[in-house]
Amino acid sequence: MRCVTLLAPVLLLVPSAPSAAGDAPLDRATLRGLKAVNVVLDQLDPEVEKQGLTRTDLQARLEARLKDGQIPLDPSAPDFVGLRVTSVRAGRGALALRGAFALCITLAVYQPVALSRDQHVRTAAATWDVESVLMADPKAIRQASMDTVDELAGRLASAWREVNPR
Repeated sequence: MRCVTLLAPVLLLVPSAPSAAGDAPLDRATLRGLKAVNVVLDQLDPEVEKQGLTRTDLQARLEARLKDGQIPLDPSAPDFVGLRVTSVRAGRGALALRGAFALCITLAVYQPVALSRDQHVRTAAATWDVESVLMADPKAIRQASMDTVDELAGRLASAWREVNPR
């Protein structure tokens, strides 16, 4: 127990690994000329779903915010906006906050790419992304997540309009 108590504060000081994409000018430039995007959501942790946050609700909210932001949606587009929710629930003990959840919500634009050394190897790569980390009581997970999706989708809409003016 003593080891866990000493390690937890140290782990909080370790920076997370930087993302390959971001919201810098070069990342925003990768959005230039995109005609439309599809929307894809990763699976949610069943523990999060038990708290009332569903993929259906997240997808509907994200699609509405992208449309509000003047980003054209097309389910057959090869380029897509991906939403990932990673979660951890606080355990029991001195560090637990009534079973609160820590969530990392990442919104990224993925585009098809080919390796420069072998054009036959193709994949989808994140070319633009933003994320937010939040801590929420189980009863507040749904609203906190929806608010975060609103904020991240707004950032994408801003980046999109900057490089794709009408």
